[in-house]
Amino acid sequence: MPKIKYLTHTLTDPYIRGLKAKSDLQISDGTIPGLQARYSGRTGKTAFYLCYRLRGTDKQRNLKLGQYGDFSIKEIKLRAVRFRQEVSDGRDPMSEIREKLAAKIVAETKRKKVRELFRPFYEKHCLLHMRPTSSGYYDSNFRIYILPVIGDIAAADIGLPQIQEIYDNVCSGRAVATADHVLVCISVFLNWCEKYEYRPVNSNPCHLVQKGKKKKIHYQILDGDGYKRLFAALDKGLSFGNFAPAAFLAIKTLALTGCRCSEITNLEKDELDLENCYLHLNKRKTDSFNVPLSGAAVETIRAALALCNSDRYVFHSPLDTKKPIVDLRKAFWWALGEAELPKMRIHDLRHSFASFAANMGENLNNIKDVLGHTRITTTEIYAHHTGDGAKATANNVAEAILG
Repeated sequence: MPKIKYLTHTLTDPYIRGLKAKSDLQISDGTIPGLQARYSGRTGKTAFYLCYRLRGTDKQRNLKLGQYGDFSIKEIKLRAVRFRQEVSDGRDPMSEIREKLAAKIVAETKRKKVRELFRPFYEKHCLLHMRPTSSGYYDSNFRIYILPVIGDIAAADIGLPQIQEIYDNVCSGRAVATADHVLVCISVFLNWCEKYEYRPVNSNPCHLVQKGKKKKIHYQILDGDGYKRLFAALDKGLSFGNFAPAAFLAIKTLALTGCRCSEITNLEKDELDLENCYLHLNKRKTDSFNVPLSGAAVETIRAALALCNSDRYVFHSPLDTKKPIVDLRKAFWWALGEAELPKMRIHDLRHSFASFAANMGENLNNIKDVLGHTRITTTEIYAHHTGDGAKATANNVAEAILG
């Protein structure tokens, strides 16, 4: 190890440029206490340090101010004076610099791309807190719509322009409802990023996205005559060889219970309580809830069980008894054609059930419980009142006014 020569000299640019020695030099400045220039005889380079002692302690620090060439002597002295002032105020510049550097390193590690964060988000949030169908939607929406656009951008840098671009792209090729679902996926993901400090808190801009206008859905609501014709067609379909009898029995169960389609197609035997006339549905859209059954619904389910060859599902697939029946639409459309009814969605049976109950004068809270809604405002959307009911109300009020 070469010997270090200790010198004292006023540090100036000409003096530092003129340094030439084979040994290492440590030169203390004559004007600013603690300012040192350290010259390396091996490399010929000079670095500057500020030596100081913390107030009230025996701790000594050697704070590197920079290397000659990167800073001039004037700049080095200005830095030395500033740091000495901080020391006199009781601060520790070296510790503060280290803390800032550590914070910067942590911030850099947090700046992960959306593509890197999606898998942890999917495993920690979607798979743990969502139903399998919902987590599947998140997986497909990210793969198809989200990651191709913002996958290589840091989550902290995602702003309104990028989200609006994704929304508009989906709207241009798909229905507005699909774009709304994709927007929900992005919003939940950004909220998760805030939770794990990959983004600042309350920085989610999804609520500012300008949404497209949805086309108004025109529901086809069955009246009493429509129900009679539909049930006659369903009974006829049981002997019609082109569709599985389970499909027609599942459609009839939907019409008699007002359940969602998936709640009946995925209905399992251990969810049946036919003695007490209930379905105990587990892990559905609104979590677990009980569906009261009418006598006609119980009779229909018993008929399905008589034909059932599955150990698990009430309405099983005609191709595989270990799987539930999947698609009821073709059988449903055949029955509508046979009944000479207008084409409608299977979900319209749920609207028809709610509307029929409301027009009969049934209590809206009871209808809410039958449908498994958590809010009565949702039930009000389903309860479409017919014109005949409104006419009857008008007549009743007028008769009361006239005495």
